Amino acid sequence: MTGLPRDMDYEERVREFEIGYDYANDPGATLVELVRAAGDFLSQIVGAENADVGMKLLIGTLAEGEDDWREGLKTNVQGAFSEWPLGQMLHNLSAYAHYGIDIEAREHEDQAVIETRLEGMVDTADRFLAICPLDAWLGRDRERQLEETILLARGRWALDHDRPIEPEALALFGGVKMSRMRNMLSGQNSTLRRENGLVPAKSAMDWLEKRPSFCPSIWRTARPNYDGEITTYTYAQPLFVPMARDGSFFHHGLERRGTFTIGEKGSERHVHGFRDALRDLQEMSDPAWRRPPPGDRGGWSIVRGTGWVRMSQQELDAHVRSEKELMKHIKEGHEDD
Repeated sequence: MTGLPRDMDYEERVREFEIGYDYANDPGATLVELVRAAGDFLSQIVGAENADVGMKLLIGTLAEGEDDWREGLKTNVQGAFSEWPLGQMLHNLSAYAHYGIDIEAREHEDQAVIETRLEGMVDTADRFLAICPLDAWLGRDRERQLEETILLARGRWALDHDRPIEPEALALFGGVKMSRMRNMLSGQNSTLRRENGLVPAKSAMDWLEKRPSFCPSIWRTARPNYDGEITTYTYAQPLFVPMARDGSFFHHGLERRGTFTIGEKGSERHVHGFRDALRDLQEMSDPAWRRPPPGDRGGWSIVRGTGWVRMSQQELDAHVRSEKELMKHIKEGHEDD
């Protein structure tokens, strides 16, 4: 990345988000801890043996390869973002919270549709956080991925609609500690003003304009960038590929060690050749296949198809090239760490 975060376009922000999305900022990691604690809680009520059977079924592929579902959660902690519906939603909400984009946006999608989707995500996450027994189940020294993601999303939504923001969210956006934020809000020489415990939107935005780490929201106008190229594809032999809930789909770049892994856990099989694997998926009532997580960190997990998308071979090829380029950037980023 060159220049300031605020200068990044949509595609650059998506790339930075995907590269940087790991345990430290993945709210799905908190979901895993909540599920583990819920299982321990249920064990006290119905007995460990009964609870263990139910929990292994509930967490699905995250228990893969482990007899103990707790070990499965520990091993596959970074799989919650793609395997669980709320994890998928929080993944998309994180892109909005940190980078001011809607990662689900389509090229010609109406702004009102995007706004409704973002509002729904913020509201759903906020209501979920309100009922989470975080102190009781995870303790006061817990990791804060879930809380900080929702705090930032709520704060960005407030700023995007000219509403006052919580000082805690403003501190995170500006990259300063809360102790410094309190100093800026108190005393006769305060640099920020506060009303009813919140910082007015204009005061907050004036300060954030000077903070190099802040990404102003661009979701109202930014969409996926296709570099202005208009390509006419031939659909003489169209392909229908399964698409997962998070918008990803099955493609020929998912070959690993010479085969594609398809099918639900317990009935997985390795198929040589993309066309043969796609044919087998099309014959399944619930298509499922293995794919790597964003950032290629952690093991490959099973994802299920929720629909089908029509694509040409050229479109698939372009997607695989783009994905390989992203993986190259990620690898280079890891080597620089």
